[in-house]
Amino acid sequence: MKVSDYIVNFLIEKGVTDVFGMPGGVVLGFLDSMGKRSGEIKVHLNYNEQASAFAACGYAQASGKLSAAYATRGPGIANMITGIVESFYDSLPVFFITAHSHKETLSGADIRFEQNQEFNTVKMLSSVTKYVVNIERPDDVRYELEKAYHLAVNGRPGPVLIDFLTSVLNGDIAPESEWFFIPDEPVADESSSNEAIIDCIKRELGKAKRPVLLIGDGIRLSDTGEYLRKFVHRWNIPVLSSRFSQDIIPISPNYYGYIGSRGTRYGNFILSKCDLIISLGNRLMFKPDSKSFGVITGRAKVIRIDGDKNEFLRKIPNTECFVCDLKNLMPALADSDINWPDNTGWGAVCKELKDNLYAHDTGFPVNAVSEILKRTPRRMVITSDVGNNELWLSKAYAFSGALNRLLFSKSFGTLGCSLPKAIGAYYSTRNRVLCFTGDQGLQMNMQELQLVAKENLPISIILLNNSASGMIRDEQERRFDSRFLCTTADSGYGAPNFKKLAEAFGINYIYCDGNINDAVSTRINNDTGPVLVEISLKESACPLPHLPAGNAMQNLVPEISKELYERFDKL
Repeated sequence: MKVSDYIVNFLIEKGVTDVFGMPGGVVLGFLDSMGKRSGEIKVHLNYNEQASAFAACGYAQASGKLSAAYATRGPGIANMITGIVESFYDSLPVFFITAHSHKETLSGADIRFEQNQEFNTVKMLSSVTKYVVNIERPDDVRYELEKAYHLAVNGRPGPVLIDFLTSVLNGDIAPESEWFFIPDEPVADESSSNEAIIDCIKRELGKAKRPVLLIGDGIRLSDTGEYLRKFVHRWNIPVLSSRFSQDIIPISPNYYGYIGSRGTRYGNFILSKCDLIISLGNRLMFKPDSKSFGVITGRAKVIRIDGDKNEFLRKIPNTECFVCDLKNLMPALADSDINWPDNTGWGAVCKELKDNLYAHDTGFPVNAVSEILKRTPRRMVITSDVGNNELWLSKAYAFSGALNRLLFSKSFGTLGCSLPKAIGAYYSTRNRVLCFTGDQGLQMNMQELQLVAKENLPISIILLNNSASGMIRDEQERRFDSRFLCTTADSGYGAPNFKKLAEAFGINYIYCDGNINDAVSTRINNDTGPVLVEISLKESACPLPHLPAGNAMQNLVPEISKELYERFDKL
């Protein structure tokens, strides 16, 4: 069997239906093998390898399943690195397949490079993948494919990359006689027992008057949202989340928003008042010495529960840490006899804060985005870019009561990811996708409009256009006395005429001044192909609220009235 045929068969067996990439000479054999199986696996041509990696990220993020992307040697691999890091930071199981032409013969020698268009992939990528390997012998193919797959999908998921010598890729193997992979026996279990964790929670709840659950993406990665909803309903304990996890249980009456420097006011207020934090799969990334968030550990007990023991290398005071697989813990937690009677009216305090602060900071464009989300069918995945657009989207999602799945660039914060992620999300769900982006983010990968148009993908692109590099402009305004550079039209930044751009690619275009009426919503949700909806904003438009460094976590800007603040602060 040809090696490239074996790889394609392997991907199909693992459930991969779509692969993203750009052809190059050293991977043409792999491309040909995929073409021969076009009824089972589809190849999609991106116009930059970075977008191929992002599309694979979107596919994995939307479905939770293994995805795949490929690239040719050297520059092709280098172009994918941003997306590889994205998948590593956000724990996405992505299979990257690349190739090279020459064996390294001067390993360790002090030479800048041996061959044109090639570099040491293992040395370059070992810190941002779960596994990376060069295959230069046919005998290693089966073993390395099976090992890479095992590592990609087990434990904390993440990307793997296999870089084939092209002569191996185009050669033959007899897979039934090849060396195969057997996972190592589990080492001595370092995890805490369910009983120990539940006993700790019971003990601390017995002392607590104002507890909160703080959830993170570990709930999603462990696919335990159902158990979370069950025990939240039973416990009746207020739930907060990271901004990127606000779509896990948004409909729960016990959910009180996301926290952070761009958090919801009511969420930050509630966090400021709690005396116990039970953290489930949340990285707790705030600095212990922060004057805004670090102070909470001086008065609140923290129980940290995470599947990755390395997360506990960041020390947080007044904390008890438990390493465990949430897949095992959450069912036991949901069925436990934990009982927390709210004798202090804590639930009523949380409700009062949310009811009174829910509609704050919801002017334009949040209200316009909210109107879009209210009309968006639940089946549609929503992708977000990085920048002010994601902050408006986050606030609008909370305000609208939407229940859709949100795909953010969470930890790496990669500008330009939304459109290619939307492509991957469509192919993994086969439902229309809502893609939010800004004028700068769209320009980062606008070449992918060609793929969207050519394949007539049902993607609605919502462009929030303030004709500026908005988030960085805001920083220059606050920190550098409005000395703008490379962020505004007058200081070097520019954007094209997006109507003409859409027309150039043959994509339907709608201009919107913020009035999201039924006609616009119908186009967004029901057009058979792609549509670009441009919402024009002022250059100075700034997402609110935000938390200035050094402020108490509940003291966000713009400030609410002194009387209202003092009333809520005393609750």
